[in-house]
Amino acid sequence: MKKNICFINNFNNEKYIEACLDSVFNQSRPFDEVLIVDDGSTDGSLQIIQSFCTKYPIIKLITQANDGQFSTFNIAAAALPDQAQVFLLDGDDIYPSDYLDAVLQTIGSDGWDFAFCEQQRFTDQAPKSSIINAISPHYFANTSALVRSRECWIGNPTSCLSLSAELFKKIFPYPYYREKTFWADNLIIYAASILGAKKIYLSGLAIGWRAHQDNYSKKPYSANDVERREQAIAQALNWFCNKYSIPRYPGIAEFFDEYQQLGSYWQDRLDLPGKYKMLNRLLRKKVLAYFQ
Repeated sequence: MKKNICFINNFNNEKYIEACLDSVFNQSRPFDEVLIVDDGSTDGSLQIIQSFCTKYPIIKLITQANDGQFSTFNIAAAALPDQAQVFLLDGDDIYPSDYLDAVLQTIGSDGWDFAFCEQQRFTDQAPKSSIINAISPHYFANTSALVRSRECWIGNPTSCLSLSAELFKKIFPYPYYREKTFWADNLIIYAASILGAKKIYLSGLAIGWRAHQDNYSKKPYSANDVERREQAIAQALNWFCNKYSIPRYPGIAEFFDEYQQLGSYWQDRLDLPGKYKMLNRLLRKKVLAYFQ
């Protein structure tokens, strides 16, 4: 049976890291290991983490000079065992106490490529259960062509994600990680699809996502930010396609097969236009790529 590992990235989460770690160690089904990478914190959060290390020997703590949240994933890749499921958690979020057990009960213990759940947003009162409804999980077929053609973002923010260590190590380390408008969860979500990972949407489960003033999701984005992010996405797609010898743009039959398998709910959720508009755009991109 694979190990279940919680990976926490931390930077200056003094206000929140104790609650975060309490949520990990109060799981009804315990994690086998907790990997924490501290990104050069300058507040008291590292000291709080170290106090947990004295109580819980399953913690593996790695510290580094500040290099950005993205870099902690690069560091983590070398520290993960091969046979493991990796559950991601930001240092300001929490897991309800039944989260790990609920995921394993829903999917099974044999392992999976990539799964994502929902968020329960909170400020002070953390959610008590990860179960938010009785909807069965949605199992995607391949989504590689959809991402290579349309950059479809099929996932949720970092703390909602879990993936196999094998997939994690195919994605990281990633060399172009210093673009501040392009985050690690963006890369994981895009790269997982490109590499052919079968994705699972756990619509009935949710983690505790803390809404606070420092949360990056509240930051406004300028036109320059948007342009830089688009460039970073293009760079990432090109890099993974080149590294793993995957055609940058999919064949037409491959694309439409994935489109049909999405179903109407996900076609609407991803805001995909009509298939003839998509065909026209895909053909134009393939022609442009041919002459570059």
